[in-house]
Amino acid sequence: MTMRNNPLLAGAALGVLAAVALGAAAQAQELSTAWKGAPEFSNDDVKFKVRGRILVDGVYEDVDRETGVDFSARQVRGRQVFLGVEGQLNSQWAYKIEGGWVNGGTPSWDDVVIEYKPTEQISLMAGNLKVASLENLTSTRFTSFMDRGPFADVTDASYTLGVVGKYVSNYNWSAAVGVTGGSINDADVAAGNGVVDAEERLGVTGRFTYAPIVTDTDKLHLGLWGRYRDAGSEAFTYQARPNTNYGNRYVSTGGYATADTTYAAELAYVHNNFSVQGEYAVINAEGLTATATKTADAEIKTGYAYVSWFPTGESRNYDVKKAEFGRQKVLNPTTAGGAGAIELLARYDYADLTDAHNVAPAATPWTGTLANAGEYTGVTLGANYYPFPYVKFVANYTVGKNDLPNKTITNGVAKNDVDVNVFQLRAQLDF
Repeated sequence: MTMRNNPLLAGAALGVLAAVALGAAAQAQELSTAWKGAPEFSNDDVKFKVRGRILVDGVYEDVDRETGVDFSARQVRGRQVFLGVEGQLNSQWAYKIEGGWVNGGTPSWDDVVIEYKPTEQISLMAGNLKVASLENLTSTRFTSFMDRGPFADVTDASYTLGVVGKYVSNYNWSAAVGVTGGSINDADVAAGNGVVDAEERLGVTGRFTYAPIVTDTDKLHLGLWGRYRDAGSEAFTYQARPNTNYGNRYVSTGGYATADTTYAAELAYVHNNFSVQGEYAVINAEGLTATATKTADAEIKTGYAYVSWFPTGESRNYDVKKAEFGRQKVLNPTTAGGAGAIELLARYDYADLTDAHNVAPAATPWTGTLANAGEYTGVTLGANYYPFPYVKFVANYTVGKNDLPNKTITNGVAKNDVDVNVFQLRAQLDF
């Protein structure tokens, strides 16, 4: 029985941490309270706050297969229900822990972080955390769209167990290096892919950011990150959903690589109530066969770009020290008698896995998982309404195209392309 996989132990650990943090806060004298969606208790360098989020989604999806049966879906679901705590024990030690349910499944952990700050500029973190990618590092609570899109799926840069060191300069640049393995929610790794030993994946990631323009009206973010990963006894899969967390991934290599190297670039520009953001990544994947013998490398490519406009006059909240976007400020919140904020968006997504298909051993017809190593393109229109900063209502409409390789059927060669139209709605509250 491992803590990584046991929700009872996970819940017990959360309760113990909350009790310890409350005890630390209670011992502090002259306790003060601030409202940040929920009460935050503090005294000098000691802080404690309960945090959480509720995301309820409605999903309407039409799937048009060029070969095969079409499909439609209508679902209302609890996308995320999370609860956690965060705080500081003193000026140098801080913590954050949050877990809950995703899509009604088994409870899992999200942020589980211990942070040590020997100076204001240096941070050392250990736990279940993220290292790179602008949209990936921006919390789900604050992302502009309902889901991060295929870029996050393909690069697989989400939460992993590891250690991260970060330096934040006074001159608007930052550098971070992380050594990570698998997720805290993963089961222990067994031997596989021709590897006798049970070896978890291991990766090294570096990220550098610079904001050459930071004014009241304009902000420019530039970022580069790179990562090397060894799959150990596992195999890396490259796949992408059509800009929704619901349903199938129609573009996928299946278990493909023993190791990979990723190079990625980030860009964001904010000018008053208008902003653009985009990322692009190239992944050099070292292929495997059933016996884990490496074949020719495949070059996986993915990216996105989008524009945001607030007709109500707000500006996206860029945090130069964190090099990510934070909670949206609302000029005229409903809590003060205003009308709230409206954000309008348009986005383009791209993921190309075809090189994994092309370098596979020559065979006709293409069958198995590599028959789905194709290309995805999608266009998403979005609208967000913020009554006040802790509540958000979201609407997204995506037209996605999955261009898949040829595969033989009974009467000859046909395409197995899949077109997906998705309309999604979300009601969100976080604190």
